[in-house]
Amino acid sequence: MANSGEFGVFSLLSRSTPAGPGVDNRGRAVRQRRFHAKSRQGCITCKARKVKCDERRPACLKCSKRGLTCEFDGSSTAKETSVSLGHHGQETLVTGSDRCGDDERQNLPLSSVISRRLLSRTGELGIPGFDLESLQLMYHFEHFTSETLLFDKPFWEKHIFPLALQHEYLMHAIMTISASHLLYLQPRVREHRKATALHLDSALSGFRASLSGLSLPQAQCDVVIACGFILLYYAWSVPFFNTSDEDSTTIESDGLLWFAAGIKTVIVTIYKLKPKDSMLQAYLEAEPVKSFYEWSEQTNFSYDFGQEFLDQSQAPVRHPNHACVAGCGSVNAAERLGPVFHALDATRQGEDLSMIMPAVMTYMLMWPSKALQDFQDEIKRGDHRALITMLSFYASSWTLLSGRAWWAYHRSKVMCTEILGRLNTRGPSIWDQNILNITEYFGFNKNVDGTWEIGGSNQIMWPA
Repeated sequence: MANSGEFGVFSLLSRSTPAGPGVDNRGRAVRQRRFHAKSRQGCITCKARKVKCDERRPACLKCSKRGLTCEFDGSSTAKETSVSLGHHGQETLVTGSDRCGDDERQNLPLSSVISRRLLSRTGELGIPGFDLESLQLMYHFEHFTSETLLFDKPFWEKHIFPLALQHEYLMHAIMTISASHLLYLQPRVREHRKATALHLDSALSGFRASLSGLSLPQAQCDVVIACGFILLYYAWSVPFFNTSDEDSTTIESDGLLWFAAGIKTVIVTIYKLKPKDSMLQAYLEAEPVKSFYEWSEQTNFSYDFGQEFLDQSQAPVRHPNHACVAGCGSVNAAERLGPVFHALDATRQGEDLSMIMPAVMTYMLMWPSKALQDFQDEIKRGDHRALITMLSFYASSWTLLSGRAWWAYHRSKVMCTEILGRLNTRGPSIWDQNILNITEYFGFNKNVDGTWEIGGSNQIMWPA
């Protein structure tokens, strides 16, 4: 299993470990700014984040890396689309001709009048006052985004939101996912892109500082766990995720696997400190996932996914002492796809899975977090077996989740396209038939220019 001590940008130290030189005497991360010449021609989002923009058009690399649409001052834009949100966050589209000016925030619910309860709550605790845009993001999360995430609405409203009013970095995480949700609904509204980038930086900075090795009170443990879950949602919501400044948007550089594994390690480690005292204990139990496992074990396949997709006859390479030396991570990942394939097969047979869909969504949300280090390494090397396993996962995610979970929509679609493109550029291989089987099963069509069309005809549209 992956090392549970050091992973990516996070370092979870023991309680007795003193803070390093990169942490101040209050346990906050000390950020060192690298000198760079200020650009006057950079994109709007990079200016808002106060990072150097490479000024590449039509989209700079930093925006591409974070899954943000890039715009420059003076660029022409198509008519924006306004979305009126109703019950359960369902959207009603309004064309640009029906909108007032760009400066009038009619695209947001309660744009001119924020609820009195929300205004009073933001001032009664330890967080300084927020501007109108921040209050709108809080309102959108409380009334709409929270209904699109796992767990029930009271979890977010009664447990998480009060914590966020006392811990600023958790509030920044909430505003990050709220802005990302609005960006999904209204992709041409530049304010959402700027807000997403700004609040993400603050949320990540605070999250890193919270893992500085200082002893955490129980309330702070709950804050870290809640923030970890929200950041995992955000990592899912963008096609490529990376918290570094690497200018790369490739399958190999995508950070969801290691980030999710790190989040899981943080949550599990902190949860073990004081599990009985956590207000989140009931929500962290694995009962829904266990029920999904039990359901999957009671169903039979009508389609041989293992043979047709993953070709289990291609066994991992082992030493004479039976130690696995190649393909080990992919085999583990393929085994964890079993319950997902059962859900796929059941929907093809016309079964109603609405009662277990929360468990299916939980399982798939957390599936990347259980990736072995071997699998992460195989993906980075571009191993065929690993890429086809990931293609099977994201194609399943596209079919099962994207019709209901907005946070899975863009990533599932883009990853299917990118992985197929990568596999097709390598020429003939022993996996060609498996690739063909996957594309035929999910109804993916190859365009004349060699790109792939990931259509919506096979999406499962679940009732709200």
